[in-house]
Amino acid sequence: MPERLAAQLETRIFYFTVENQKDSELSILMYNTPYTLVSKGDKWENHAGNKMTMSPALIDAVIATAYHS
Repeated sequence: MPERLAAQLETRIFYFTVENQKDSELSILMYNTPYTLVSKGDKWENHAGNKMTMSPALIDAVIATAYHS
């Protein structure tokens, strides 16, 4: 079972699990919603195929948690 991680954004905590992790792509499951984030140089963005979009600030928090935990 994947480890549940927690990304903090201001006063909120968002829990997620990493489904697939590569250098330039991260796939997570957050509250039963899949998200894929892709690296565009030094910035991470939502994958065009995501059903839902994640805010840039939350993307930064997720990336910091996933790659530095």
